[in-house]
Amino acid sequence: MGFSIFRKSPVKIGFLISYDYKYIFDALPIVYDYADEIILCVDVNRNTWAGKKYDLDPAFFDQIRAIDPNQKIVFYEDDFYVPTLTPMENDTRERNMLSEKMGPDCWKLQIDADEYFLNFDAVYHFLQKHRYLLSKPDHNPVCIRGNWITLFKKTKHGYIYIDNEEDFSFATNLVGKHFFARDLEGKTNREIYTNFRVLHHSWAREPHEVHQKIKNWSHKDDFDGDAFYEFWMSIDESNYMNFHDLHPIYKGAWQNLKFIACSDVQDFINKFNATHPPLETTELPKRYFKKYLKNTLKVWRK
Repeated sequence: MGFSIFRKSPVKIGFLISYDYKYIFDALPIVYDYADEIILCVDVNRNTWAGKKYDLDPAFFDQIRAIDPNQKIVFYEDDFYVPTLTPMENDTRERNMLSEKMGPDCWKLQIDADEYFLNFDAVYHFLQKHRYLLSKPDHNPVCIRGNWITLFKKTKHGYIYIDNEEDFSFATNLVGKHFFARDLEGKTNREIYTNFRVLHHSWAREPHEVHQKIKNWSHKDDFDGDAFYEFWMSIDESNYMNFHDLHPIYKGAWQNLKFIACSDVQDFINKFNATHPPLETTELPKRYFKKYLKNTLKVWRK
């Protein structure tokens, strides 16, 4: 039937399930009411992108079904690990397989299990407002980016974190066009930089979980994991302010560390929001709609 700009645009959300699957139970409720379909990707052999086995609680599937009253959630099990590919290539391959599973005529969002949007309602309304971009997506390709607030380490009294507008891709109107994890090739699409804030529960984990991540995530071959682990272990409430430009791969991405005294993640969010007023809604320049009209007219005239 195709897509019509005169009706609500479908929103499909995909999560990649792996060794840190426990975080999905915090991430899912944030987006559940807004999604038309939610797809959870699980490697059929329980392999990471690095080819290492991980344990998935047999009760996981029933636990997910218990929080899916509207039956929106679909499990997508496949072999997402190819030994001849690098971890990053396996990451990208899985995301393209997920994108193909979602199909055309919808907004396709890929959110990691440890990413918590601070105002997903604003994201949803942004997508609906610009649903015209789903019409003829090959002529109007876009990649939407948000900003991470990265939890770096849990301490006795709160969280050490990073907040310097580190952006990341999370949504597109294209199918199967990822070339580097969630990123799309910049030459063939327009990147839309938004002010949507996302809490990234990335490094504020138990030491053995951080070590597991370093050895299995898609960037494992891009830096000295053991050295970074020792560096991470050395940081605490007394010295975090002394470190600058500390991202292990991308120079300048993490300029400094900050700290919020809090009891848990929700308390962190509450205190962060209290000191960071909501940002103005991201508005796209009129040229986006004008380009959409121009490209659409070209297609119709053919």
